[in-house]
Amino acid sequence: MEQSQKYPTIDWTKNEYYQVQRALEILMHVVDRESERHEMNQQLTPSMLSMLEDEIIPMLSNELDCNGGPSDDEICGEPPMTADEIHTAAWRQHQELHS
Repeated sequence: MEQSQKYPTIDWTKNEYYQVQRALEILMHVVDRESERHEMNQQLTPSMLSMLEDEIIPMLSNELDCNGGPSDDEICGEPPMTADEIHTAAWRQHQELHS
């Protein structure tokens, strides 16, 4: 019989970013445990397991990696342009198209 693992208690004194990191760790452990089970003993549906592996975990990992602040090599989120630069470029393009 499988040894049950106790999930960690939630420390509400930590910020929400930390809570999301813990949730990601829990989801990764769930996928690992579920993958070790025989197909007939799995507790999650194949579609749920696939969604966790292919969508939810990679998206959360990517978001958490990006929120650490942009590195010199990679910028996450907004493009490195100000609103003024975007409007100026759009105005120039508009003038070129209508001249």
